[in-house]
Amino acid sequence: MPKPKQQPVRPPTAFERLADPEGRRRAADPKLTANGAVRANRAAQFMPFAALTGYYELVRKQEIAAEPKCELTEEKALELSKKLEGLKRGDLVRVTYYDMYGYRSRTGILDEVLPAFKLLKLRDIAIDFDDIQGIELRGRA
Repeated sequence: MPKPKQQPVRPPTAFERLADPEGRRRAADPKLTANGAVRANRAAQFMPFAALTGYYELVRKQEIAAEPKCELTEEKALELSKKLEGLKRGDLVRVTYYDMYGYRSRTGILDEVLPAFKLLKLRDIAIDFDDIQGIELRGRA
């Protein structure tokens, strides 16, 4: 099988010798700039400058109007207590609870109920009994 012929290397021009006196020839790599720097590093200098770090986050928090927390009536609290007693690990539940700015609803698998600590634990969140507004059983384990 014949060997593939290689292209002859042309001698550098006078301008190339001035630009690169050590004789290194750069390949036409699209990831590199003309001086051999990585393009991604060069682009970093054109990134927007955030002089007020955290300012916009603070403004967004202040835009949120906090909903006041409602107290449960005795009847509602008793009904909620009975529902909590009937829950078992692995049940699919929908919990409505108060979270910092207002009421939220979350559906998840019940991990455990801890009456001593007044906590209801779903897989990824722990909810205080005092914050619970309602519980709906969606499915049994």
